[in-house]
This record gives sequence, C-alpha cells and structure tokens, in this order.
Amino acid sequence: MSASLLDHVLEAEWQMFVRVRSARHAPCQSAPGNFKTIRSSLFETWTRPMLASYLADLELAESVGRNLLAEKYARMDNLIPPLSKNPLIDMIVTVESNWQEELERRYPALYRRCCRSMDETGDGRNFGIYLGCELETYSDQTLELYFENIEAAVSANRNLAVEALHRLVCKNGYRDLNHAESVLKHGETA
Repeated sequence: MSASLLDHVLEAEWQMFVRVRSARHAPCQSAPGNFKTIRSSLFETWTRPMLASYLADLELAESVGRNLLAEKYARMDNLIPPLSKNPLIDMIVTVESNWQEELERRYPALYRRCCRSMDETGDGRNFGIYLGCELETYSDQTLELYFENIEAAVSANRNLAVEALHRLVCKNGYRDLNHAESVLKHGETA
C-alpha cells in the first residue's frame, strides 16, 4: 500500500475531524498523532482501491463544502436524516459487529480499554451505530469495495478487527495482542 495514499486519506480526515463541532469535545481533536495512529491501523486493512475511492469521497465532499466526519457525528446524534440507504451498509455492520464480538471474547481487557467504542470520541457509543453512520458518508463505489474486502476476509477466515487492533497495539509498543492483553490484565510493563 502506498504510504502517500494513506497519508493523504489521514490528512483529509484529520482536516475534517478538527472542524467537527458537537456538544461533546472529542479528546482526539487535540491529538493528531493519536487520531492518525488509530485510523491508520484500520486503513492498513483496506485495499488500495478502497483507500483511493475513499480519498476521492473526501476530496469531492471538501470541494462542495461537506464535512463527512461532521455528518457522521450528526447522524450518530440523529440531527440529520440518513445519508444513504445502501443495503451493503447493514451487511457490513453485521460482519464487523461479529468481528468485534470475537475480539471482545478473545481479548476482554484490551477490548474494555480501547475497543468498546472504536470511535475517536471515546464516549462509549454503540459500535454498530458508529460504523453504520460512518458508512452512510461513503460513496456507493467505496461501499462496494469495502464489502468486497470484508467478503474476501471472511472467505479467508480473517478478522480484520483483530488485524487492525494488532497493528494498533504494536504501534504502541506491545509485541502482539496477547502481550497487550496480559499487560492490561496483570499490570505488566510493555
């Protein structure tokens, strides 16, 4: 995957994220490094065509004065009507929610610490709602590529949520998920 493509996606998202105004301030809005580390861990499980399509979504939105991240949070708070009724959204949310449940079963301490609300706000909102509202901001093309990616992962018996979290804990100094889980359970040092 091209680092520059990923960097462009992260920067475009960051520029939108810092302009989100809501009743609750998100701690990551003051921490671009944390935001980009979390999001890059997720995006590294995406295909290059997915990233390119999503970057096009972000650039198109910016060119017409839309802020996709503000729209996601407005949807989460039911401040605006649904942005998309694409049936792939529910299918993606179902697979990803199942992956989250597996992650919670396998790594309960780690899940409680950093995955319960895999969103940047850290306010404990339901994962399915969070993801569904984010997916509503994606174009149909990006949704199709996203669905193809998770279908391929399911066929290969891969859990992309586990893979993303593995990347995140390694970026934060842990050897792997088991090491991070042990540290959180028993207070060991990283």
